[in-house]
Amino acid sequence: MKEPKVGMECVCMEEDYDSEEEAKKSLMRCSTCKNRFYCSARCQKNDWKQHKWNCSALPVNGLPAATVVDINDEFDGAVKRVSAILKEVADALKDDKKKLSASMLAPLLRIPAELPSDLQYTRAIEDSGKFKYRLPILTASRLFLISFASALDPGRRQKYEEWFAGMYLPMDFCEMYGPKIIGRPADLSPGEYAMLAQTMPIWVMPEVEKTKEERAKRTGEGQGAPDQDTEEVDGMHWIWLAVALKRAYSATTEKRT
Repeated sequence: MKEPKVGMECVCMEEDYDSEEEAKKSLMRCSTCKNRFYCSARCQKNDWKQHKWNCSALPVNGLPAATVVDINDEFDGAVKRVSAILKEVADALKDDKKKLSASMLAPLLRIPAELPSDLQYTRAIEDSGKFKYRLPILTASRLFLISFASALDPGRRQKYEEWFAGMYLPMDFCEMYGPKIIGRPADLSPGEYAMLAQTMPIWVMPEVEKTKEERAKRTGEGQGAPDQDTEEVDGMHWIWLAVALKRAYSATTEKRT
């Protein structure tokens, strides 16, 4: 897999460079993801406290090998079950002014239990003991990405990779490298899955709106109501996931007595 383009500045913002050649000579890469750049070993050490949650391997010469997930009836069933859970939660969270409660978010806690062992997310997650909804949200993001990547034809794959290449993210955000996201969808970091949950609605919304218009047109022409199962295909599950991320990722709730 090709390495990302060399950055033009250190993450600590104390060093910047006039040209790519100058940056190549001076900046150090993160040896794991190869997409985070440093002016010194000290800078890298200081950054690792946070970067470790956003870092995942970019393979050199094919190693480490990507995790292979079988796309079969069991997998498709898992996607549908998790989508249904997220829709239930998103419906409960429609009113932004309504105070969060444990009962509103409780369905999220079913997500890991709904999945077979090979679809569980096992990486350590920052403050997961304090924020118990993070694991379900990241597990769902991983599952949806595997499903999404497995269905891409070469043309759409290239377009999706280029979309990430053209996305500007502030220095303190998680780096997103398109070829790795598509090539290793089961092997990303917590930060990458969280960023995907946040950004994928931008990618899918045009298709969601297009499908809604087509459905409305068909219904208006007397062709009947749309199939309920098509909601998942539309990409609505990413939007429900984004709602859960926004409201529940750093939420702590207490049961009402």
